[in-house]
Amino acid sequence: MIREYLAQYHETRTQRGALWIVAAHCAFFAALLAVMFYLRWVAESWPAPFHFASLIMVTFLTLLGLAASAVLEIAMRAVRLNDQEPAVRWMAVGIACWLTFLFLEVVEWVRLVYLLHLGPDTSFGATHLALTGAHWLAVVACVCWMTYVANDTRNRDVVAVTIYSHFLNLLWIVLVFTQYFSNFSLGDI
Repeated sequence: MIREYLAQYHETRTQRGALWIVAAHCAFFAALLAVMFYLRWVAESWPAPFHFASLIMVTFLTLLGLAASAVLEIAMRAVRLNDQEPAVRWMAVGIACWLTFLFLEVVEWVRLVYLLHLGPDTSFGATHLALTGAHWLAVVACVCWMTYVANDTRNRDVVAVTIYSHFLNLLWIVLVFTQYFSNFSLGDI
């Protein structure tokens, strides 16, 4: 039963391509995380710039990403039932969720760089902005891909973009634990 369920995610060439893209992203982000952990290990002091309000923002970002993936899953099922109109509407909701995610991530960067002065010239800022910036660019690519697929859900692979969106959510959750929870402070509440 599980094998049959998972088989739907690598049936076509596009889906297998999406899995290769995910594998390449995994290697890239693992290298960035290794650099971040190394710099944190050798640093004399490492800031803890995230406070309760930041965690509320991160929770909302996580929920937006999960909502985007959930509605893509619904769109994928609508395409399988040969119902194109709801599929396009659900994909539009997913695009809106990811676009809101992108905007709020920029808001968080503005707070870090301009208000807390933790820009790319600091070890923390450089690694945090590299990790979240690379994720941000991957989400932009996902939104573009979703828009492309939404224009013709009958002939384009909704499953492949759903795979990529699921991966971006999983990656975001890893970033939440490595970037936000590990650099959290209750001092500014």
